[in-house]
Amino acid sequence: MLSYYLLAPILLFFSYLPSVILYRMAEGIAWFLEHILHYREKVVLGNLQKSFPEKPEAELNKIASQSYRHLAYRIVETVKCFTITAEEVQARVHIENPDMISDCYKAGRQVVLMVGHIASWEYGGYKASLYYPYKTCAVVSLVSNPYFNRMIQRSRGKFGMHLIMQRDSKEFFAMELKELTMSILISDQSPTNLKTACWTEFMHQDTAFFTGAERYARLHNCVVIYPKIVETKPGWYSTELIKITDSPNELPEHEVTKRYVSILEQHIRQHPADWLWSHKRWKHKRSDQLS
Repeated sequence: MLSYYLLAPILLFFSYLPSVILYRMAEGIAWFLEHILHYREKVVLGNLQKSFPEKPEAELNKIASQSYRHLAYRIVETVKCFTITAEEVQARVHIENPDMISDCYKAGRQVVLMVGHIASWEYGGYKASLYYPYKTCAVVSLVSNPYFNRMIQRSRGKFGMHLIMQRDSKEFFAMELKELTMSILISDQSPTNLKTACWTEFMHQDTAFFTGAERYARLHNCVVIYPKIVETKPGWYSTELIKITDSPNELPEHEVTKRYVSILEQHIRQHPADWLWSHKRWKHKRSDQLS
């Protein structure tokens, strides 16, 4: 509780600063994370070496350095989210082909967005809530501190997004959809339940993926879309909507997830510094599901 009351006013102060100043501060945060704190340095370099065995060491080191900038940008954007306006979100995130989702709404189709930790997923979620008439829902994880958790969840939901705690996702998945809903699920995390995971090759490695988004899409016959968010300049983003499938139940088991993985990998290979390499994504082995 004490840490919340000490830090919350500071975070709000910085949140009111203009974005241009925050992004300049992010450059300093990135330098500190990389050169002073050496934040998860072995994890970052180890992930890059296994994912890009064809790249020389100098290029991998450059990507690693740029990835700290990406992480710093996500930090300052999380802070900015406390006070950012709808107008700024609408200006900063451009959708190249918005009719893909608009047409789904006109056709009365439910939609699932399968998202990765690449570019600005927080601003992307805001844009989706503001731009489309869908009821927008997102499955999110709890922050360990309950006070900061409430603060962050209020921030994420301020433009109308309905937040579903990960612990309540089973009930959410089974819930009857009484209105047109666009559900956002981060799908590139390491799953906790390996028995329901989809195992496939990803970045040259045998990798387990959550199947929650696919199972949800099958339950509600959703159109499944990948929002390919790309940074065009610091703090500004363009999004291309890529349809994964509009008939999930006609595909073999795990095919939806595998299509997502293929699109995500292509995105990462085009913009390798814009993914969070500091996560321990390959901590599980296929043999772990038997233990």
